[in-house]
Amino acid sequence: MRALAAFLLLVAAKTARAAGPADAAGNFARFSVLTPPGPDEPSPAALAHARRLLYAVHRVAKGETSAARLAKAYGTTLAALQATNDNELYLMYPGMRLTVLNRDGELYTVRRTSQTLDSVVAKFRSGAASRRAFKELIVRANNLPGIALLAPYELEPGRKLLIPGVRVAFDTYRFPFESQAWPRISSGFGYRYHPILHRRRFHDGFDIPKPYGTPVYPARSGVVTMAGWHEGYGLLIEIRHANGESTRYGHLSKIFVHAGQRVQRGKTLIGRVGSTGLSTGPHLHFEVRDRHGNPVNPKTAIGRSAVRGAPRK
Repeated sequence: MRALAAFLLLVAAKTARAAGPADAAGNFARFSVLTPPGPDEPSPAALAHARRLLYAVHRVAKGETSAARLAKAYGTTLAALQATNDNELYLMYPGMRLTVLNRDGELYTVRRTSQTLDSVVAKFRSGAASRRAFKELIVRANNLPGIALLAPYELEPGRKLLIPGVRVAFDTYRFPFESQAWPRISSGFGYRYHPILHRRRFHDGFDIPKPYGTPVYPARSGVVTMAGWHEGYGLLIEIRHANGESTRYGHLSKIFVHAGQRVQRGKTLIGRVGSTGLSTGPHLHFEVRDRHGNPVNPKTAIGRSAVRGAPRK
């Protein structure tokens, strides 16, 4: 360790002599092993005032509820944060991790080998003329070499690219009520002691207490696949969404839709809160399921257009 420190000090001294006395202190700090590490998260101002593209991970703190305000602090836009995180971000919670950047556009990550700039452009634009102009924008925004415009330009996996001006039309999950404030959850997702069956059992969704007769709306647009009585759910509605995922609404007192009917998120009145089936009082049992039918924690689905499920253990 002493030998390494001595070597670094020698290098710093030689560099300082070559650069002149004015740069000596800065060079020593650059080479010294005593230089303290930077912060875990850069300040928003550091990114907002930087002249080149920078990005970092931001952990949402208590009291941070506005994605638009967060975007402005980092020198970007709400649309850029939404596209980069594949999240509508109308709901944020403490501890949530977001990728932040200081430019307007989607921060795209190259995920496979042999991916070229042309294949990335094709993901965002159709038509030869449109792709050509858009490719020029990407080259300028990322300071890529001019050869990227003239020949196939391969990108390394893990590389980040700024895709300027991306706007995403989200088809995301919302809460199934008129109000989109975070509701009270009387029983969460996961294992619990069932209040009626009196045994430990996996709970596939959220129990949300609401007054009897509260209107229920689709959490996401889709097609009704089930509408009627179903075992312990009581009166149940199941809606299948465009990507094969589904939502369930249980213990209803009334149902206003039928199987095969197309419904719209937040607009189609599908039912009213009740206490049918295995229920101890008026509430909505709300589930989100992936394309394979596996239950997903609704907390991780709200604001997103796709979910990751895991087999029940």
